[in-house]
Amino acid sequence: MIVSVPAIAFVGLASGWVMGISAAAWGALSVPLLILIGVEPLVAINASLAASILLSLFGGVTHWRYDRSRVVPLLPLVFGGVGGAFLGSLLSPALPTQTLRILIGFTTLSIGILTLFRKNGNGSQNNFEAVKWNDRRAILFGIGVVAGLSAGAFGSGWGTIGVVLLMWTGIPPHTVVGSSLLARSLVASAAAGSYTLQAGNFPLGVFLPLLIAGGLGVYLGVRTANRVSVAGMRVLLGGVVTMVGILIVVGTMW
Repeated sequence: MIVSVPAIAFVGLASGWVMGISAAAWGALSVPLLILIGVEPLVAINASLAASILLSLFGGVTHWRYDRSRVVPLLPLVFGGVGGAFLGSLLSPALPTQTLRILIGFTTLSIGILTLFRKNGNGSQNNFEAVKWNDRRAILFGIGVVAGLSAGAFGSGWGTIGVVLLMWTGIPPHTVVGSSLLARSLVASAAAGSYTLQAGNFPLGVFLPLLIAGGLGVYLGVRTANRVSVAGMRVLLGGVVTMVGILIVVGTMW
């Protein structure tokens, strides 16, 4: 089956828009949509991860330009995420994909629903800056490992799982989005590099239109996020994560 460039570009635009708003759902939307239009699963995962390297960097920098308090150095998150992503990319081919996808789907769905009813992360940026994050390095590292493992194994999960868990630590939603986008860049690099080495080639034909259209989508998504309040961001993130969880569960079971 020949996959058309416009179809790939549409996947990039839609997934990028959601990613720019919430820092979530790039992989959870782009990977299954690419497979749906005829792209092989491992190719879809690799292309999505590779595109997210630059798209995440672009989205994080854009958020930083709008408000520098949105991006903070969460190094434990990066270290945990990179390690988890690399491990996930190695384990994925040997594990029962059907069972793991169902577990990830139900986990994502549960987190999304709980987020809709939680008010964590609605504090001001000034309150966030006053917190001594050195006391939470272990928590941030653990979140990075869990979210990175999912991203490495399935090409998705960094946003849907990581973003919500970061909100639960008390980080304001806008800061979660900006910081996790930049962290995702390094996480995706580790996983995409591993997939490329294992496959022996790189899916350039899928990567380029996905990247270009995704960049436009991310930019539009960031602009949309600037018009949403902190409380609105929490509801939006919860809704996006819930929707992605439903898509994963339904797509896997049926």
